Amino acid sequence: MSGPVILDISKEIKPKDKIFLDLFPSKNKEELDKYFQKIFEKKKNKFVSTFLSEFLPEKLIPFILNFSSIPKTRKISDLTKEERLRLIKVIKGIEFNVTGLLGFDKAMITSGGILLKEVDSKTMKSKIINNLYFAGEVLDIDGPSGGYNLQVCWTTGYVAGINSTKDD
Repeated sequence: MSGPVILDISKEIKPKDKIFLDLFPSKNKEELDKYFQKIFEKKKNKFVSTFLSEFLPEKLIPFILNFSSIPKTRKISDLTKEERLRLIKVIKGIEFNVTGLLGFDKAMITSGGILLKEVDSKTMKSKIINNLYFAGEVLDIDGPSGGYNLQVCWTTGYVAGINSTKDD
C-alpha cells in the first residue's frame, strides 16, 4: 500500500496490525446498495470492473473483485444479489493485514531527531553547543504528508542560514 494516508500512519504501523478501509465513507451499506442498484439499471452491459473504475483507483479494483469473489469478466447484468452485497461489504470494510514495512531503503520521511527544547526556534541555534545550527529532518518535527516536511526544511534551513552568518 502507498499514498498519503499510508505515509501519515507509517510511523504507527507495525507487522501484524490490521488496516480497515471504507472506500465509500459517504454512504452506509444500505445507501450504497440503493445507489449501486440505481446505477446498475443504467449500466447493465458494463463489466463490474469498468463500473468500479469510475470511483476507485484502477490498481485497487483487482483486489476488490478478488476479496468479493467476483470474476473480473463479470458483467453487471450477470451480478447476483449475493455478489452485489459481497462487493458492498468489501467496499465498506476491506481489511488488510500488515505483513511488514519496506524499511529504511524505501523510507520517504524521518521521525525523531534533535529535541526542539534544545534549539532556539528564532535562530535554529543549539542551546547546548555554541555555533551549531539545525534544520530540516534532523529536528524532531514531522507532520502529515502534503508538503509540511518540505516546508519545515526550507523554513528552518533559511532561518539557520541567515542566523549562522551572524556568528562569523
